[in-house]
Amino acid sequence: MSAFLEPFGGAVCLDFANTLDGRATAQPAEYLHTYADLAGWSAFAGLIDGATSARLRRHDAEASLRAALGLREAIFEVFAAIGRGLEPPAGPLDEVRRRYAEAVASARLVPGTSSGGKFIWEFTGHEPDRAWWPISVDAVRLLTEGPLDRVKTCAAEAGCIGLFVDTSKNRSRRWCTMDGCGVEAKVQRQARRRAARG
Repeated sequence: MSAFLEPFGGAVCLDFANTLDGRATAQPAEYLHTYADLAGWSAFAGLIDGATSARLRRHDAEASLRAALGLREAIFEVFAAIGRGLEPPAGPLDEVRRRYAEAVASARLVPGTSSGGKFIWEFTGHEPDRAWWPISVDAVRLLTEGPLDRVKTCAAEAGCIGLFVDTSKNRSRRWCTMDGCGVEAKVQRQARRRAARG
C-alpha cells in the first residue's frame, strides 16, 4: 500500500497540490514532511524513476523541499481560483512562472516518444530540485494549453478542496473521488433528509 494519496487530479501539478489533503479541515493531512517524501512522491507520480528517487533521497535538501512546498501552495492558489471562475492571484502566478524558469534553465529540449512529434523538456542529473522541476513544467502546460474550463475544486462540505480536471462528458463531476468525498456527500444528504422528515 502506498504512503501517498492516490492521484485523482488528472494533471500532475494538481495531484501535487493535493498532497496537502483536506485543506479546509481542522487537521489537514500532509504527505510531504521531508525531502525524502518529496523524492518518493516524484517517483510515485512517474516523474523520475526509482533509481533516481533513491539517489535523490540521500540528499539533505531542506531548501529544495521549501521551494517545492512554496510551488505547491502557489499551484493550489492559482488553480483553486481558476476552478472557482476567479482571476488567479498575481503573487502565486509569478511563483509558478519563476519556478518554471528555474526548471527549464536546467533542462534540454528533446523529441518526445509519445507526444505526437512534439518536443519535451528532459531533466537529467541528480540536483535535489529535479524532484519538483517537472511539476512546474506541468503547471505552466496546464495554464497555457488548458483545459482550464474543466479545472474544479471538490464540492465536499467537509473541507477537502481537492483540485481536479473534470473529464466527464457532461462536465458534471463535483467531487475529488466518488468513493471518498462523493460517498460522504451522499451520506450527509441522506442524514439531512432523515432529520427533515423526523
